Amino acid sequence: MSARRTWHKGPPPFVGWWSASTRRDKTVWRWWNGKCWSKAALEDDSAFVAAGFAKVLCPRLTPDIEWTDYYPENARVPRVAP
Repeated sequence: MSARRTWHKGPPPFVGWWSASTRRDKTVWRWWNGKCWSKAALEDDSAFVAAGFAKVLCPRLTPDIEWTDYYPENARVPRVAP
């Protein structure tokens, strides 16, 4: 059974990978660079592919993106800079 997630609007507290989605999709991850979100990466993407998505910023401000502080204990991609 997966842990219940609390979703938040606005910027997260620090730079890094966040479970962040426009539809509260638990499989979507985005990089927050301190100013804006990246394009979405999926939890099944390789670390290499996810790092590529982290470099592609969303084309516009997306206030509809919500984030949660959930982070798996054995994540393949570190929360810090890819």
